[in-house]
Amino acid sequence: MSNPILSVVVPIYNVERFLPKCLDSILGQTLDGVEIVCVDDGSPDASGKIAENYALSYPNIKVIHRSNGGLGAARNTGIENASGIFVGFVDSDDWVEPDMYERLYQAAIDSNADIVVGGHRDSSEQRVMCTKKHPLAGRTVHGRDQIDPIRIRLYGHAEGDSTTESFPMAVWASIYRREMIIKNHLRFKSLLSEDTLFNLRAYRCADAIAFTDVAGYRYRKEGQASITKSLRPDLIIRYERFVEELLNTAKEEHELEFVRMRIARTAIECIRLCAGIIAGSNISMKHKRQWLSNLVSSRLQVEYGSALPLASLPFQQRCFEKLLINGNYRCCIFLLNFRERVKAFRYLREG
Repeated sequence: MSNPILSVVVPIYNVERFLPKCLDSILGQTLDGVEIVCVDDGSPDASGKIAENYALSYPNIKVIHRSNGGLGAARNTGIENASGIFVGFVDSDDWVEPDMYERLYQAAIDSNADIVVGGHRDSSEQRVMCTKKHPLAGRTVHGRDQIDPIRIRLYGHAEGDSTTESFPMAVWASIYRREMIIKNHLRFKSLLSEDTLFNLRAYRCADAIAFTDVAGYRYRKEGQASITKSLRPDLIIRYERFVEELLNTAKEEHELEFVRMRIARTAIECIRLCAGIIAGSNISMKHKRQWLSNLVSSRLQVEYGSALPLASLPFQQRCFEKLLINGNYRCCIFLLNFRERVKAFRYLREG
């Protein structure tokens, strides 16, 4: 496809059930000039063949096959094969509403932005469970004086911030000017939460960022294999590496003194996420308690999380952290599983 306006990168791995809906939604965009770059990341199922069949029918689809390297590496391959003015990302088990990219692109034209950011909708096949518009929707920021205070929020909540919802950092609700990506050698790292790390660098390079009320990205909340049912042996290490990378980024940008407590708060969030995965796994109670004990003695807690005064956490998070540190593991597991049940009930009720 010659001179596309937008290249949409779709990393593909083991998603034969969901890929047709994903690709059909991008093909159905009201924006003209959309190129779709499918990256088959060594998928063991029929996903790569499905993508090839689509490419035979639609000249704006290209398919690249590569050995398995993970989400970040697949996105990087997509970037390197994209030719649009802007680049977007769609995970292959999700889908997008028909006018999403037209609205994001129009916002880019209206504001001359290098990055345009939207929100998303947590969705099942039958319904929208929750609409999450970006908290800064309606704002366009220019230059370092306006962008940096927002970019800092990607490191995590400030000390004493009572907010518990994470600041949006997913790349799939945004579009990025490809010239900015290429000029600044922006790539994804093969680490946990690669979206946060990518955006920390992308926001640093942007001259203007537009935040919109567009919430056309459909984030699938059903049907996928749950990561909470089995534990990776390197679970805690992966979160430790992510927090370490945040610290390294802050040091490189000479801003560590301004964001140290934000990163500590993120470490606390990572501890809770790890604990939630452990609590929801299918291992025995004895092994769950051992995992939580390992979590408490890990660098995530001892070196990173302990830098944040517990009194600065929101009440519920403070109580949970105290229970965890004091070894009340059964209570922690009960609370985490109860929280997931409440969340599931809310989704059903809102649906």
